[in-house]
Amino acid sequence: MSFSIKNVILYSHDGKIRVLSLRRHGLNIITGKSKTGKSALIDIIDYCLGRGSYNVAEGVIRKKVSWFAVELVKGEDQAFIARDNPGPSASTGSKIYFRRGVHAERPTLADLQKNTTENALKSFVTQFAGISENEHRYASGKVSQHAANISHALFLCFQEQNEIGNHDRLFHRQGEPFIPQAIKDTIPYFLGAVDEDHFLLRAELDAAMEKLKELEGRENAKNRAYDTELERIRRLVLEGKRLGLLDQSFEPVDKAETIEMLHDVNTRDFTASEVVSDFGSTIERLKGEQTTLQGSLETTNQDTRAAKSFLSDQNAFSRESSEQAARLKSIGLIKHAKDDISICPICENDLIEPVAGADQISKSLDNLTIQMEAIHRESPHLQSHVADLERKQDTLTESLREVQFSLRQAIVEDERARNQQDQLVARARFIGRVSSFLELVSPEDGDGGLLEQIEAAKLAVSALKERVNSDDITQKLDTFLNFVNGKMTEYSDQLDLEHKGSALRLDVKKLTVVADTEDGPIPLTRMGSGENWVGYHVLTHLALHWWLRRQNRPVPGFLVLDQPSQAHYPVDQDQDGKLDPLKDEDRHAVHALFSLMCKACQEIDENFQLIVLDHAHIVEDWFEEAIVEEWRGENALVPNDW
Repeated sequence: MSFSIKNVILYSHDGKIRVLSLRRHGLNIITGKSKTGKSALIDIIDYCLGRGSYNVAEGVIRKKVSWFAVELVKGEDQAFIARDNPGPSASTGSKIYFRRGVHAERPTLADLQKNTTENALKSFVTQFAGISENEHRYASGKVSQHAANISHALFLCFQEQNEIGNHDRLFHRQGEPFIPQAIKDTIPYFLGAVDEDHFLLRAELDAAMEKLKELEGRENAKNRAYDTELERIRRLVLEGKRLGLLDQSFEPVDKAETIEMLHDVNTRDFTASEVVSDFGSTIERLKGEQTTLQGSLETTNQDTRAAKSFLSDQNAFSRESSEQAARLKSIGLIKHAKDDISICPICENDLIEPVAGADQISKSLDNLTIQMEAIHRESPHLQSHVADLERKQDTLTESLREVQFSLRQAIVEDERARNQQDQLVARARFIGRVSSFLELVSPEDGDGGLLEQIEAAKLAVSALKERVNSDDITQKLDTFLNFVNGKMTEYSDQLDLEHKGSALRLDVKKLTVVADTEDGPIPLTRMGSGENWVGYHVLTHLALHWWLRRQNRPVPGFLVLDQPSQAHYPVDQDQDGKLDPLKDEDRHAVHALFSLMCKACQEIDENFQLIVLDHAHIVEDWFEEAIVEEWRGENALVPNDW
C-alpha cells in the first residue's frame, strides 16, 4: 500500500490557514475558471514531496502564501510535510517542517520551523511510498545512478496541462535532460518486473564495467607505452649503429634481447683507448711562421729586384761611360790645346758659340776614367750580393713551401681530431640516453596478470549483464505490459479516438503509446489532433495505475490530471463550466473522457485517488458528487482576503 493526499494546506503571512481537503479514494474534481490556482496544485504537491526546485508561477500565490503543506495518509499512518514559500523570483526554499503520526490539531504558522533537510525529506517520502532501500554507494561515496526513489515514482503521478496534450512526451518531465532514461530504468521496477535487488545488480554491473574500463585503460596505456618503447629502441639502435657502437647487422626484433644489448653498450667504456690531439696551437704556430716567411721572402724579393736593377743600371752606365771616354780620348789629337774657349781647338777658327776647352775635356775624361775604374772594382761585389739574395730567396721559398705543407697537414689532422672529438661527445650523449632509457623502461612482466584480470572482469560483466537482462526479467516485463496494454485497449473503446479498435501498447523503450494497426504500428507522434493526444495520455496513465494498485506497487496512490478537456473546451469559451457552448461532438468527447475517469476509479483498487483539475462542469450527479471544490466568482486556491 502506498500513500494518498488527504489535504493540501496553505498558510498566509499573518497565520491564516487554507485547507483543500481531498477524498482519499476515487475521483476528485476541482473545477473552475482559469487563473484561480488549479495548475499550481501540481507544483505545490511536487514541491512538498521533495522536489528540489520551486516552480509555482509568479503571481498571487508567491506573494500571499508563506508556507505550503500536504497531509499524507497511508492506512492508519499519516505525515505532515510543510515547506516555506521562497517568494517572488526564488527557485527553492530552505525550510522544511515534518511531522509524522495522527494529531488532533494541525500545526500553526508559529509551529512551522525547519526541523529536517531536503535529503532527509526525500528519503522519508521514498520510504513512505513503500520504495525499499535500493541505493548503492561506491567506496568513493558516489551514488549509483540506478536507484528508484520518490522522484522517479512521481513521474507516473502527474500530467501537467502542457504534458497531457503533448504528442512527443507521455510522462511527467519527460522533456528534461536525463529524465527519459531515469523513467526507462525504473518503470520495470514500479511495474513489478524486477525487485530492489535488480538495482543493486545494476550498481554491481556499473562497478564491474567501470573496473573493466579501468583495466582496459591500463592495458591500452601499457600497449601505448610498449609501442613507444619499441620506437625509442629502434631509434637508439639506429644511432648506435651510426656511432659504431652496435653491429650493423643487428635488428631490434626481440625487445628483451635488444635491452640486453643496450645494457652491454651502457657498461662498456668507448673512450679509454681514444687519444685526441689538439692541433689548434700547431696550426696557429705554423700560420705565424708562414706569415713571417712570407714577409721575409717579400723583403728579399724586393732587395733582389733592387740589386739587380742597380747592377743593370751600373752596366748601362759603364757602357755609356766607355763610349764617352772613347770619344774624349780623341782630345789627344789636338796638339796645341788652348785655354781660349772661343777658338776651336782643332781648326783654331773663332767659334760663334764657345765650347769647352781641351783642358776641361781632359779633366772630364780623367773623371770618367776614375769612375770607370770604381765601377770595375765594385761590379764583382754587386754581382755577389745579387747571387746571395737569390740564394736567400730560394731558401725562404723552400721553407715557406714546407711550412704551408705542414699547415695543410695540421688542418687535416685538426679536422680529423674535431670529428673524433665530436664522435666521442656523441657517444657519450648516446650512452647517457641509453642509461636514462634503461632506468625508465618497463620490464616485460611489469604489470603481470593484467590480461588475466581483464578476462576475469569481462566474465564478471557478462555474468551480471545476463542477470540484469535475463530472459526471465524480459518475459516478466512483457507479461505485465501485456496486462497494461490490454487495459489501455479496453479503455480506448470508451473514447472516440483515431485508431479505435486497434491494439494499443505502451512502448517503454521509446516512452510512447503505439497503436498496432493492419497498416503497421503507429506511435503517438504520428497520431493527429489534440483529442487523440489527450485521450491516449489519460487512458495510458489510468491503465498504469490500475496495474500499480492491483499489484500494490510502491508508487503514490494518486494521479493528477490538469485540464484534460482542453482539446474540446477552450478557456475563451468557458461559461461557468457549462458544456452548452460546445459543439455536439466536443460535448460528447468531454463527457466520454470524464465518464472513463469515473468508471476507472470505480474499477481500480480503492486505494487509488484521481485528482482532475479542469474548467468543465458536467451537470450530472456522478460528476457533481466528484467535485471537491469549484473555484468561480470569489473562490480560488488563495482566498481574496489574504
